[in-house]
Amino acid sequence: MPKSELADFDQLISNEKYLKEFNKVKQINTRLGEVGLITPGQSDLSWKKIEREIKKSRFYKLNSAFKYAAIILIAFISGTLLKPLSSFEKNVKDIRYSEIKVPFGQMSQVTLSDGTKIYLNSGTTLRYPEQFALDNRSVSINGEAYFEVAKMVNKPFIVNSSDLKIQVLGTSFNISAYQDDQETLVTLVEGKVNAQSLDGENIINLVPGQLATKNKNNSSIAIRDVNTKFYKDWIEGRLFFDDEPLEQIANKLDRWFNVKISFDDERLKSHRFTGTILKNKPVDQIMQALQMLAPIRFKHEINTTGKDKIIIYNRS
Repeated sequence: MPKSELADFDQLISNEKYLKEFNKVKQINTRLGEVGLITPGQSDLSWKKIEREIKKSRFYKLNSAFKYAAIILIAFISGTLLKPLSSFEKNVKDIRYSEIKVPFGQMSQVTLSDGTKIYLNSGTTLRYPEQFALDNRSVSINGEAYFEVAKMVNKPFIVNSSDLKIQVLGTSFNISAYQDDQETLVTLVEGKVNAQSLDGENIINLVPGQLATKNKNNSSIAIRDVNTKFYKDWIEGRLFFDDEPLEQIANKLDRWFNVKISFDDERLKSHRFTGTILKNKPVDQIMQALQMLAPIRFKHEINTTGKDKIIIYNRS
């Protein structure tokens, strides 16, 4: 501020009336310091609080002689509120997200910025930040993935699905959470897993060798001991079925071989299987193997413009 303007300002506040008004401005500065940082999503509340503080001081209009006091007030707001906000928003806005969509009939693998490795099964979508936030590592998934999470103390790794939140630090686990499946399955290979509801409520803690099955139609979770090897075999091109209904197996074959399987007889959907199939075998060979083990037959319809169709019939 030029010396001449400073001299004018000093002369103004030498007047008791103007000095009293200036002290009101200083009061506002002090109270604004208690308002705190304006964070994203709270700007309306923050400004309402500022308005309340202004009204407490009964400061509705500045005398024109106090344009310099107004400048001081604006400088205070810019320095104490807006600059931290800009820094905070920069941290949020600078986080860029990537999305991987694995086509049916294929698999993929990605290594995140923290060193975590993720294997993605057919028909899976993964959304993840190119750089993680300061306090956590959060990704979202629709489908099936095997995670080898890099351990970072005080920075948990969170996997968000449509039905559950899985929180870990350094862990290997498999999650199957396709949006069109009735169940979400989490299999812990090593480390610790904390399964939470979507609102963050703790549901269950898993230990290695356990499989948690969450039915999407209710809040119940079933826990059982399993051979975890079978639940990551799909990474090597093997698909394991453990007493699973034919309908569920058909859904997996749909994704693995990019076909559409339907049932001529609804009762066949509940027929159960246990076994392992290899992805590098033709789908017809897989169906022939199932046909030998169950009272079914199938018909394979070639579609040159889209997915092939497989219809399962009752063998009678």
